[in-house]
Amino acid sequence: MNSYYGDQSFESSKQTVVTEDSRFRYTEDLKYVLKAGFGIRMCAYIMDLIIVFSIAKILIGPIIHFGHLEDVYLGIKMFSIENILNAIVYFSYFIFMTFFFKQTLGKMIFQLKVHSKLKQLTFMQVLTRELFGRYICNFIALLYLVVLFNPNKEGIHDMLSDTCVIKENKAYLLKTVRSL
Repeated sequence: MNSYYGDQSFESSKQTVVTEDSRFRYTEDLKYVLKAGFGIRMCAYIMDLIIVFSIAKILIGPIIHFGHLEDVYLGIKMFSIENILNAIVYFSYFIFMTFFFKQTLGKMIFQLKVHSKLKQLTFMQVLTRELFGRYICNFIALLYLVVLFNPNKEGIHDMLSDTCVIKENKAYLLKTVRSL
């Protein structure tokens, strides 16, 4: 009996065998659909920058002002006390938010989450991604554009740490395929 599904009968199409190879293929296809692209990630990053610089101004501004540390620097003006404290706030925000919540406030607003390609997101992955990866990308800002041109929607910091950013509101699909 031929059906809508081509030469297969309706009865044989009901029997679906999930092999390890097909599960892997479905998982990889879903990960591609779930991965966040450049635009939404950039919006989340801009939101994070607004939050980080607001926190830094609230915490560091009074210390610098009342401590008269505006002109104190180590060697060159780039290494001013204010810049060093801003860098500590910046990197601490990204490291601790990503490690404890797997997302920053900007990613929460846009429903994005950092996902490990391995089983569980480790502190070393977060440190590699948020400290070393961000430092490299901040040093050469054009490296953030790698996400735009990479077919896997991954940035340099994702590649260094075996992570990806996924759309949280569709992440349940990945769990469903893994449970098959």
